[in-house]
Amino acid sequence: MTADRIVTINVDVQNDFTPGGALGVTEGDQVVAPLNELNRFTRENGGIVIATGDQHPATTPHFDIWPVHCIAGTEGAALRADLEILPEDIIINKGMGQTDGYSGYEGVTTDGRTIEQIVSPAPRERVALLIGGLATDYCVLNTTLDAARQAKAEKDGTLSVFVIRDAIRAVNINPEDGADAIKQMEEAGATIIDSIDILTGQAIELAKA
Repeated sequence: MTADRIVTINVDVQNDFTPGGALGVTEGDQVVAPLNELNRFTRENGGIVIATGDQHPATTPHFDIWPVHCIAGTEGAALRADLEILPEDIIINKGMGQTDGYSGYEGVTTDGRTIEQIVSPAPRERVALLIGGLATDYCVLNTTLDAARQAKAEKDGTLSVFVIRDAIRAVNINPEDGADAIKQMEEAGATIIDSIDILTGQAIELAKA
């Protein structure tokens, strides 16, 4: 596809979701390198980099389902130090109330903006939305499904959703959860690709200014 603008979402690459964290995902740290490359590529081409993160209160029904994790203000809730998020990038906080907050679309910036507002194409603009992070079968899945719903609501295919295969890892409580999540995302309309397909221009051709 040809895109006028790229938006890359780094979903929940937080200390508690990577190895050694309270809810560490196996190989979760391995999403950092491809995301860093995509973040640099996005900025170099005038796009927008977003990082989402759980910022849970100390008491929430979410902890009836999961071990306590990503409590707001703790080191576990911080983004990984090796994830290259710059001051000009956008931070979306989610899970701050009494809900699970799986989707980045439930979160807001400090000034109240949502992902839906940030990625919404301007008239005649084509936006490529790239999604990677943790975990494939929960927050990546739900963020992608919401993005796919937004894409379907936009006219003339002006928003396209891509999930970056080498930049996601699954919890896999059941062995097939990650594969099932990828299938759900594809069925919803997302394209599953590798980061190299973006970086080499095989998946997205950037429109000339």
